[in-house]
Amino acid sequence: MTQFTYLGSIIDNTGGTEVDIKARIQKAQASFSALNKIWHSTTYSTQTKLRISNMNMKAVLLHGCETWKNSKYITTKLQVFINKSLRKILRIFWPDQITNNELWKCTKQPRIDLQIRKRKWGWLGQTLRKLIDDITRQALEWNPQGKWSRGSEERCLKRLKE
Repeated sequence: MTQFTYLGSIIDNTGGTEVDIKARIQKAQASFSALNKIWHSTTYSTQTKLRISNMNMKAVLLHGCETWKNSKYITTKLQVFINKSLRKILRIFWPDQITNNELWKCTKQPRIDLQIRKRKWGWLGQTLRKLIDDITRQALEWNPQGKWSRGSEERCLKRLKE
């Protein structure tokens, strides 16, 4: 088995997060598309539409982001998706020239890398406030000591296979 889903996140045997990011974007796109009537409606204010977007689409998109590795590739993919969504909410079409900074300022939305960093720091703070004997706190502070003797990894793996 090369990958499996655990608590909504895809775990890959290579330890990468690209597969999970692609799945998150697809799920967020599906939740965004399900609300097309709201995005096209004139009865809702732009502020209400942005709040709905943050509560639905962005929550789905950033689920589990605390465990993702930081990379420019990942944040760019996520930011492109969010920018497209914001432009659709604001009804800004491709001939209309508006920079991303103007878009973020107009919608009062922070960049995605800042949101992910804030969530990671929040998770770290929760972990550090736990009791010393809590397993997540122990895993965070674990520091293996000693050295493996030569060939011991192979012997250990052989025992696991038996």
